[in-house]
Amino acid sequence: MLNLYTHDPSLLSLEFWKAKARPLFGKYGGPDAVRDSVKRGLEELAIPYLMNPKKPHPGAALVLSGSGALKKAIDHKHAGVFTKLCAGPNIVVDPSDHGGLLFDPAIDHILVPAPWVANLWSKEAPELTDKIEAWASGVNRFIISTRNGLPIIYDKLGDTKLLGDIQHTIGPASLFCYGKFRREDYLSALSVAPYMVYLSRSESQGLALQEAWAHDVPTLVNHSTHWEAGGSSWDSPQINCPYLTPELGAVFTDPAEIPIMVKELGKLSPKRYCDKHLSDRASVEQLLNLIG
Repeated sequence: MLNLYTHDPSLLSLEFWKAKARPLFGKYGGPDAVRDSVKRGLEELAIPYLMNPKKPHPGAALVLSGSGALKKAIDHKHAGVFTKLCAGPNIVVDPSDHGGLLFDPAIDHILVPAPWVANLWSKEAPELTDKIEAWASGVNRFIISTRNGLPIIYDKLGDTKLLGDIQHTIGPASLFCYGKFRREDYLSALSVAPYMVYLSRSESQGLALQEAWAHDVPTLVNHSTHWEAGGSSWDSPQINCPYLTPELGAVFTDPAEIPIMVKELGKLSPKRYCDKHLSDRASVEQLLNLIG
């Protein structure tokens, strides 16, 4: 039996009430998407699990998010309730956060959302290198796009000049600016989009990209290799689309390249690759292999 945690299950914890309040305010972010993907994958594979149990079942535990949940899971592991403890990918931003909680020897595996994050954390905390695993959360198997609607521009970069140049180059398009749209509208646009232009500086994983590929919508992504935050920095090839492959789309350095690339996108079928490697089922199968 797998014990799955996304927050501290105690009614006395602030973490519990924050988790309960999120849906009331219409909030749905990366941690929510990861939780739902894992649940769908486990159910598709008929793997029994308990979600945020107040009384844990002996066996393995996976703490997807919630530092309070991880602290209690560590206590259960030390007490012999859990035989294996896996933590991540949405608990900390840096391995030293929350008093270095991830350094507790009770933790067997530490999940991070992409290889470049694994490399960064291994440099910042080399003593954790053997525990760090790059693991991509999955996405649902959506119905294939008709590709007879407007292309999409997904702007997470905020570069008004670049955005304007792209709009001038490709013409009419559905524009989605990060944090300023409804998820339902984005999924609706994907159901008819022939392709998507994705603008971002860096991505821990890029779930919005995966949702496009799951709709069979190929993507063109701006060239970006640098990440920095809180005094730290890291360089990695295509740091804003770590799971992009030639089957899924391409990278552009100048908007003038886009019309030429678009002609080739019609030959791609990203859904086939995404369903095989980045779906809920594929993601959970990899997760179960890690947990053992």
